[in-house]
Amino acid sequence: MAHRVLRFITDFFVYETAKSVVVKSWSVGIINRVVQLLIILYFICWVFMHEKGHQLRDTGIESAVMTKVKGLGKFNNRVMDVADYVVPSQGGSSFSVIISMVITANQTQGRCPEVTHKPRSETCFNIASDADLSFITGIITGTCLNKNNETTGWCEIEGWCPAEDDNVSENPMKEVENFTIFIKNSIRFPLFNVTR
Repeated sequence: MAHRVLRFITDFFVYETAKSVVVKSWSVGIINRVVQLLIILYFICWVFMHEKGHQLRDTGIESAVMTKVKGLGKFNNRVMDVADYVVPSQGGSSFSVIISMVITANQTQGRCPEVTHKPRSETCFNIASDADLSFITGIITGTCLNKNNETTGWCEIEGWCPAEDDNVSENPMKEVENFTIFIKNSIRFPLFNVTR
């Protein structure tokens, strides 16, 4: 046993070097250089020029992007979670975070006065420009509501009532600065069987 251990230690500390053999023969030298030249020509002519192997592309690329948002926020004295402020719902390749919104409670289909930043003239057909139309939140019925309704000069609309008032200003959700956004991107090249 001691003999084997001693032999292992002596073999471990042995220095070896490869032997170099020089053959001084024209025929062996020519065959050596011809084989090297054929290998180089194979790569240059066939692989690079004919097959364009260095430019090979995979056209069937498979990729996916998954997104996820985490965090809680408070808006209008309501605690909001991901289901409330992320549109579209989680998991797709894109998302929007809603940090402010106008809430119009108890809306139903019906007829009501439109809501704009100023009342219109007595005739509801006197709309000055296309910019005035952008404030209308329903279909104009053509009826101008009178003093009995305490809405003189307002056009009546048919749509969701009470009409949404975009002039309401709300403070945006401040907790959005602390939200965490996860983005996972994966791509697969089937031709090369590579996934990243």
